[in-house]
Amino acid sequence: MRPAEVFELFNETWENTIPEKRLRQIQLVRERIPAEHGELFDSMLDAKLSGVQDNPEATVVLLIHGIQTDGAWHKLVEKELCSLPNTNVHGLGYNFVSAFQLASPIRGTPIKKVTQDIRDARSMEPNAKFMVIAHSFGSYILSRILATAPDINFSRIVLCGCIIPADYPWGLYTKGMDKNSVLNDVGTRDFYPVLATFSSFGYGSSGRKGFQAPHVKDRFFDYGHSDFFEPKNNHISTYWKPFIATGEVIDSAWDQDRPKLTNRINLLTHPYIGRSLFYGAILIGVAASYFW
Repeated sequence: MRPAEVFELFNETWENTIPEKRLRQIQLVRERIPAEHGELFDSMLDAKLSGVQDNPEATVVLLIHGIQTDGAWHKLVEKELCSLPNTNVHGLGYNFVSAFQLASPIRGTPIKKVTQDIRDARSMEPNAKFMVIAHSFGSYILSRILATAPDINFSRIVLCGCIIPADYPWGLYTKGMDKNSVLNDVGTRDFYPVLATFSSFGYGSSGRKGFQAPHVKDRFFDYGHSDFFEPKNNHISTYWKPFIATGEVIDSAWDQDRPKLTNRINLLTHPYIGRSLFYGAILIGVAASYFW
């Protein structure tokens, strides 16, 4: 049973039972709920008894992590953003994805799982504004969801360590969003987007070079792949919190001071040259080991 099904079952029971017998019927339904959803069911009952309704002023921030991680940074973001009024933060996860899976075209399972989680979250708070923060492979998952699930949309989007191709058609999926509602925070020392670009297919170097497109606001920082979550940088409170709260975009001083991209990075991130060099080197290495 999914959380959304628990939500629907509770509401149906509440609405279709006469008040005198409502609590007794709710208790009977509660006994059939799987243990992992007991806390959710109880919180809905508490909200009903307290007269709490779905809040149209609520904001739900969803977090999508990358591969080979349990999303430990989710707790850091949740701690910071939950201090905002009417704001709920939910970390979305999926089963372990290896580097081999990242490089292969078999990527559908985590995308399907996160898609369903987003739909479940929206069904429980249908009037809330939904926003999302996605890191690394999480950005790729988000890009595929936006492209394949037209019922899912967001008020604001934050990307970091992004591996979405630079030519991603944001204009198709940002209709109705305000200007500067998609932020792409770029780490100028981040090599992972470069590696993802030349070693596989379907990814891009937007987390190193930016999108350089009208629908996305690129900001550059002197960071590696996961430095956005380092407490010493105060990135969450300084740059993300104002954006989530009011849509305010705080400029980065590094935008003007960042170093020029080297020819090596430009070659490796080229969609054809980089992959040709990489796979050509592999073929030469295999051939050399065979003949020698």
